[in-house]
Amino acid sequence: MSAGLLWRIAPYAGLAVAALVIWGLWGQLDTAKLKLANAEAVIAVREDDARRSAEAVAKLADTLSKTEAKVITVTERIYAAPITRECAASPAMRAADDGMRQLFGGGGQADPGRQPAPAVR
Repeated sequence: MSAGLLWRIAPYAGLAVAALVIWGLWGQLDTAKLKLANAEAVIAVREDDARRSAEAVAKLADTLSKTEAKVITVTERIYAAPITRECAASPAMRAADDGMRQLFGGGGQADPGRQPAPAVR
Protein backbone atom coordinates (compact mmCIF):
# COMPACT_ATOMS: atom_id res chain seq x y z
CA MET A 1 0.00 0.00 0.00
CA SER A 2 2.83 2.40 0.67
CA ALA A 3 4.22 1.88 -2.85
CA GLY A 4 0.87 2.76 -4.36
CA LEU A 5 0.60 5.83 -2.17
CA LEU A 6 4.09 6.88 -3.21
CA TRP A 7 3.13 6.64 -6.90
CA ARG A 8 0.05 8.76 -6.29
CA ILE A 9 1.97 11.47 -4.35
CA ALA A 10 5.02 11.53 -6.68
CA PRO A 11 3.53 13.94 -9.29
CA TYR A 12 2.45 16.37 -6.57
CA ALA A 13 5.82 16.16 -4.85
CA GLY A 14 7.51 16.85 -8.20
CA LEU A 15 5.28 19.86 -8.72
CA ALA A 16 6.08 21.11 -5.21
CA VAL A 17 9.83 20.77 -5.84
CA ALA A 18 9.47 22.56 -9.20
CA ALA A 19 7.47 25.33 -7.50
CA LEU A 20 10.22 25.76 -4.87
CA VAL A 21 12.88 25.95 -7.59
CA ILE A 22 10.85 28.52 -9.55
CA TRP A 23 10.25 30.54 -6.38
CA GLY A 24 14.00 30.54 -5.61
CA LEU A 25 14.85 31.60 -9.14
CA TRP A 26 12.19 34.34 -8.96
CA GLY A 27 13.90 35.70 -5.83
CA GLN A 28 17.25 35.69 -7.60
CA LEU A 29 15.65 37.55 -10.51
CA ASP A 30 14.31 40.22 -8.11
CA THR A 31 17.78 40.54 -6.56
CA ALA A 32 19.36 40.89 -10.00
CA LYS A 33 16.79 43.53 -10.97
CA LEU A 34 17.54 45.47 -7.77
CA LYS A 35 21.30 45.32 -8.42
CA LEU A 36 20.74 46.48 -11.99
CA ALA A 37 18.57 49.40 -10.82
CA ASN A 38 21.25 50.42 -8.28
CA ALA A 39 23.97 50.25 -10.94
CA GLU A 40 21.89 52.34 -13.34
CA ALA A 41 21.33 54.94 -10.59
CA VAL A 42 25.08 55.13 -9.91
CA ILE A 43 25.78 55.53 -13.63
CA ALA A 44 23.18 58.30 -13.89
CA VAL A 45 24.71 60.16 -10.94
CA ARG A 46 28.22 59.85 -12.39
CA GLU A 47 27.04 61.12 -15.79
CA ASP A 48 25.32 64.08 -14.12
CA ASP A 49 28.47 64.82 -12.10
CA ALA A 50 30.60 64.67 -15.25
CA ARG A 51 28.22 67.06 -17.05
CA ARG A 52 28.21 69.51 -14.15
CA SER A 53 32.00 69.29 -13.84
CA ALA A 54 32.41 70.03 -17.53
CA GLU A 55 30.13 73.07 -17.19
CA ALA A 56 32.07 74.32 -14.15
CA VAL A 57 35.41 73.86 -15.93
CA ALA A 58 34.11 75.76 -18.96
CA LYS A 59 32.89 78.63 -16.75
CA LEU A 60 36.19 78.69 -14.88
CA ALA A 61 38.17 78.76 -18.13
CA ASP A 62 36.01 81.63 -19.40
CA THR A 63 36.46 83.58 -16.16
CA LEU A 64 40.19 82.91 -16.21
CA SER A 65 40.57 84.12 -19.78
CA LYS A 66 38.59 87.31 -19.00
CA THR A 67 40.70 87.93 -15.89
CA GLU A 68 43.91 87.29 -17.81
CA ALA A 69 42.85 89.79 -20.49
CA LYS A 70 42.20 92.43 -17.81
CA VAL A 71 45.54 91.74 -16.10
CA ILE A 72 47.43 91.96 -19.38
CA THR A 73 45.71 95.24 -20.25
CA VAL A 74 46.52 96.81 -16.87
CA THR A 75 50.10 95.51 -16.93
CA GLU A 76 50.66 96.93 -20.41
CA ARG A 77 49.33 100.32 -19.27
CA ILE A 78 51.67 100.27 -16.27
CA TYR A 79 54.70 99.46 -18.42
CA ALA A 80 53.67 102.05 -21.01
CA ALA A 81 53.32 104.83 -18.43
CA PRO A 82 56.23 107.28 -18.38
CA ILE A 83 58.68 106.92 -15.50
CA THR A 84 58.73 110.02 -13.33
CA ARG A 85 60.22 110.98 -10.01
CA GLU A 86 57.77 113.74 -9.14
CA CYS A 87 55.94 111.75 -6.47
CA ALA A 88 59.05 110.45 -4.72
CA ALA A 89 60.64 113.91 -4.85
CA SER A 90 57.58 115.73 -3.50
CA PRO A 91 57.89 117.46 -0.09
CA ALA A 92 55.19 115.21 1.40
CA MET A 93 56.99 112.01 0.38
CA ARG A 94 60.34 113.35 1.62
CA ALA A 95 58.75 114.17 4.97
CA ALA A 96 57.22 110.70 5.16
CA ASP A 97 60.58 109.06 4.30
CA ASP A 98 62.38 111.20 6.88
CA GLY A 99 59.79 110.33 9.50
CA MET A 100 60.18 106.60 8.79
CA ARG A 101 63.95 106.88 9.06
CA GLN A 102 63.62 108.68 12.40
CA LEU A 103 61.23 106.04 13.74
CA PHE A 104 63.15 102.96 12.61
CA GLY A 105 66.73 104.18 12.36
CA GLY A 106 68.19 105.95 9.37
CA GLY A 107 70.25 104.80 6.45
CA GLY A 108 67.84 102.09 5.38
CA GLN A 109 69.10 99.75 8.11
CA ALA A 110 66.65 97.95 10.35
CA ASP A 111 66.77 98.64 14.06
CA PRO A 112 68.49 95.72 15.86
CA GLY A 113 65.52 95.49 18.24
CA ARG A 114 63.24 94.88 15.23
CA GLN A 115 64.98 91.72 14.02
CA PRO A 116 63.14 88.39 14.02
CA ALA A 117 63.41 86.33 17.18
CA PRO A 118 66.04 83.56 17.15
CA ALA A 119 64.85 80.05 16.43
CA VAL A 120 63.72 78.04 19.45
CA ARG A 121 65.43 74.68 19.95
